[in-house]
Amino acid sequence: MNIKSYRFPSATGVCEIATNAYTPENGVFDTVLVIHHGMAEHQERYLGFIDYLCRNGIAVYMHDMANHGKSNADYDETGWFGEKDGWKGLIQDFRRNVQFAKEENPGKKLVVMGHSMGSFICRCYTSMYPEDGFVGAIYMGTGGPNPIAGMGKAMASMMGGIEGKMHKSKTLDKMTFGSYGKKFEGRTNFDWLTRDTAIVDKYIADPYCGFLFTIQGMHDLVELNVAANTDEWYAGIPSDAKILLTSGDMDPVGDYGKGINTIYKQLLATGHTQVTLKLYPDCRHEILNELNKDEVMADILGWIKAV
Repeated sequence: MNIKSYRFPSATGVCEIATNAYTPENGVFDTVLVIHHGMAEHQERYLGFIDYLCRNGIAVYMHDMANHGKSNADYDETGWFGEKDGWKGLIQDFRRNVQFAKEENPGKKLVVMGHSMGSFICRCYTSMYPEDGFVGAIYMGTGGPNPIAGMGKAMASMMGGIEGKMHKSKTLDKMTFGSYGKKFEGRTNFDWLTRDTAIVDKYIADPYCGFLFTIQGMHDLVELNVAANTDEWYAGIPSDAKILLTSGDMDPVGDYGKGINTIYKQLLATGHTQVTLKLYPDCRHEILNELNKDEVMADILGWIKAV
């Protein structure tokens, strides 16, 4: 595949965004997929999936989220999106990359996709800017309403006032994610990501994966979850929007399938007519890194081609 790299100032104001455009070797494609990765990871983890798509005639645009991967210049600032409303800047960064994809590929079909934290960003984007011309949206590893979101925001605000918004709190991280590994083997703290132990070990060894967010960054994460699960979010999604909801049924972010089903049923209840739900039995959070990832990639490719 061909790779074109460029940078742009983040709407968060804290860094520059590193973006890549990946296109098929022969230059032939009719669809562009814009992907947003998840919390505490980076786009290089998606290269296998991106290469697969390019070999099957789909171009991909993807950036490292603010203060993630190559969009970070100071490691101490990983997981930092600014003093206030950084979550809104993350949505604007995603939109900027979508606009790049559109400008550079006029006449091509456009699909957007987000995983995990990136799914909340993608969900907010698709509700806020339905006029942008995407023909489909994929929400992967997403989650429904969090019953303790209000308490989480209050705790982050209180701790930020005491320890500083840029402080990285192990206590807050444990409160948020500490229960995610309880149903699994306990080999590492990240067994909930995938059954593929080699992937988990590589994730742990990568300094740009699994790092702690700042207290304000955690606040921004909660804001995104809340915004993606409001009545206003459902109202903002066009009723004829083509949506793929997909996850593992052992993904704690999606409450082991319950949260994904909640979103699916609410989309149907609010008049959305072209929603597909695909849950993979026994799969955990990162279905693109699961033992059956070939099946997952083929299913996503088939859905994009059908759209």
